[in-house]
Amino acid sequence: MIRNRTNCFVTELYRLFTKKEAYLGMAGVALALFLSVGSWEDITDSVVYTMMLSTYNTGFLLAFVFCALPYGSVFCDDLEHHYIRYAVNRGGLWKYVTAKMAVIFLSSVWTMAAGCILFALACSLKLPWLEEQTIRNVLFGGSYVGLLENGNYIGWAGLYGMQWGLFGGCLSLMSSYLSLFLSNKLFVLAMPVLLYQIIVEVGTNTFRKYSMLDPLLIFDGRYKLFSSDGAVLLWACAVGLCCYVIFCIAVYRKLKKRM
Repeated sequence: MIRNRTNCFVTELYRLFTKKEAYLGMAGVALALFLSVGSWEDITDSVVYTMMLSTYNTGFLLAFVFCALPYGSVFCDDLEHHYIRYAVNRGGLWKYVTAKMAVIFLSSVWTMAAGCILFALACSLKLPWLEEQTIRNVLFGGSYVGLLENGNYIGWAGLYGMQWGLFGGCLSLMSSYLSLFLSNKLFVLAMPVLLYQIIVEVGTNTFRKYSMLDPLLIFDGRYKLFSSDGAVLLWACAVGLCCYVIFCIAVYRKLKKRM
């Protein structure tokens, strides 16, 4: 059974990386970061500073749309082309759901991380990777400082993007679940931004009062919830895993009613 589940997951990964959307999403994240900064002339100081600035501005929300682009609409496609019945007959509904949701989540993480690296490399054509003021700011409260001190700037950009990608993965999972109620690809792509705004607004006077439950702190590498970078990333992964389990169950129950 484990082997069959692994085969299903590998098949979905292959299906992901043969889609042009997997690469358009990565380029789209980089574009969203550029748009969030403003213009090429507004890119000043250093690559690390520009990266942190771009994820602070409102334009960054567009990056979550591109995180959902590679695989977020997979249920819409499968329902439209009746692939879901074939897949379920081969391996069972639960295996189908867990494999699909895993790839939705991981594709979002990969898209954000790769897009951030691409953006950082593009900025490095014009800017130094780091300058003194940014070093002081990051050392004061940011994550992955050790990578910057060792000159591993690509590694920092990848982990910084990966942490935001975990949030993008959660938003993509939620959007995929909602697509079972309204099977429309544009709806799936628009939902991450709307869900982000809902989480921010509704959570202001509720769960966001607690830093360990605030997604704007959990998934933002500019802040350091714990003294250890490993603990920061592990907590973000744990929250993402909880979201994955919850929405796997929700999708399974919804599809079971439709089958």
